[in-house]
Amino acid sequence: MTPNVSAFLATIRHSEGTDRAADPYRVVFGYKHTIVNLSGHPTSTGEWMGEPLADAMCIAAGLNPPCKSTAAGAYQITHSTWEGLKAILKLSDFTGPSQDDAAIQLIKNKHALDLVFAGRVADAITACRGIWASLPGSNVGQPTRTFTDLINIYASNGGTFA
Repeated sequence: MTPNVSAFLATIRHSEGTDRAADPYRVVFGYKHTIVNLSGHPTSTGEWMGEPLADAMCIAAGLNPPCKSTAAGAYQITHSTWEGLKAILKLSDFTGPSQDDAAIQLIKNKHALDLVFAGRVADAITACRGIWASLPGSNVGQPTRTFTDLINIYASNGGTFA
């Protein structure tokens, strides 16, 4: 993994708030549970079945209320997204390396991986705001981070700029 990719992943973990945990790879939405079994997404293993969301958050996310978030892991990947990535990438578990690979694929899907390689981090953040609701410019109704905060995190984790 290149230093820029590693720094960008750290930036996403910070933006999603999972970097506050002792092990960001074991965090679920709202910190309501710590994942024990990393053999699969915690919704797949039956360990955690999601966190109910307020109706306004459901609607902002394009879902009909009532709904729940199954966002889990360092990058807060939902169960349905994980299952798709698991099949594409042939992931065998929900460990840190698998979560990193899944996040990189999500970045790639938004045509932002080349932006990250090139050090165009602000452009990469903008491209990925539809994936991670905490990124600036997301309209899901969740609190977002500032570009300044995220640029500082990226730099402090060894990322370089174009």
